[in-house]
Amino acid sequence: MNKIVGKEFFSEKVVKLEVEAPLIARSRKAGHFVIVRVGEKGERMPLTIAEADVKKGTITLVVQEVGLSSTKLCQLEVGDYITDVVGPLGQATHIEKFGTVVCAGGGVGVAPMLPIVQALKAAGNRVITVLAGRTKELIILEKEMRASSDEVIIMTDDGSYGQKGLVTEGVEAVILREKVDKCFAIGPAIMMKFVCLLTKKYDIPTDVSLNTIMVDGTGMCGACRITVGGKTKFVCVDGPEFDGHQVDFDEMLKRMGAFKEIEREEIHKLDHLEEAHAAALNDRTAPWREELRKAMKPKERTAIPRVKMNELDPEYRSHTRLEEVNQGLTAEQRSSCSFSFKAAIPASASCAHSKNAGKVSMTHRSKSVFFFFCLI
Repeated sequence: MNKIVGKEFFSEKVVKLEVEAPLIARSRKAGHFVIVRVGEKGERMPLTIAEADVKKGTITLVVQEVGLSSTKLCQLEVGDYITDVVGPLGQATHIEKFGTVVCAGGGVGVAPMLPIVQALKAAGNRVITVLAGRTKELIILEKEMRASSDEVIIMTDDGSYGQKGLVTEGVEAVILREKVDKCFAIGPAIMMKFVCLLTKKYDIPTDVSLNTIMVDGTGMCGACRITVGGKTKFVCVDGPEFDGHQVDFDEMLKRMGAFKEIEREEIHKLDHLEEAHAAALNDRTAPWREELRKAMKPKERTAIPRVKMNELDPEYRSHTRLEEVNQGLTAEQRSSCSFSFKAAIPASASCAHSKNAGKVSMTHRSKSVFFFFCLI
């Protein structure tokens, strides 16, 4: 199991996770990916390694909530463990000194592009990075890209940041002003298709990463079969990067739509789980509630020290209605309140109800002890 040591939200549904994986961190190269599994019966998710810190022994993954499994992964918090992280897998990116290289990243495709940009710059290339997204909020890893690029061009569909337009417009603007020796494109399949059509017109070699079509990541399932130059290839073992001018993108787009209906059915399971969890929380006869009741006598419960909520002075309140009456608790009061609450719960019940208890003590703060009495 691999511990999550860092979590950051790029947007509502895009999360960056820093995960302990020292062996993978030491051996990964640009283009490599890992297989991630949440839960013993969870499905396998191939995720490209965005960054690695050898000293800390961690790798960075960028995940977008799309289906059931990715949603479960994004719901994990710092300190939680991912059931399985296997890798590095796939063929590493071919890096050499090409000259001037344009790297086009769209949406979460910017994450797997980052290590490629870093490796290209280290090899002595002039790197021009084009980042694209529908809105400003969907432009990710800009700071990291700027640190390894000679120039960064931002394109947004709505013009909320950078230049208004598509990624292909940003790429073509560079091609028209200077000689480009190589292009890399990673993002939605439709984006990569049109970048490749553009660069083929200008006879610029272009590599694309087709990681979005992978399923099991080992070549066994066959879901990632694609046609490259008239031959069948498996993205997970032969790739994930290929000559974009040889890829049959129309076939790939059809194959990617094959699981949409199944995925819609699976995501509904998450709603059912949440409903069942809420029902268990509200059930007054639930086993964990019975255990709470038996853990402490009524007199012992009433003996738990209360923490009085700080309030505005009554005289001041009589002259204004612009401020909240309750001023909240100090850090010391919150700590004391939370400790009393946790100490009152038996170990087994605390374990079974830890997620909800933690949310209440952090969200409602002063009501932690009061919540304990309400539970009983």
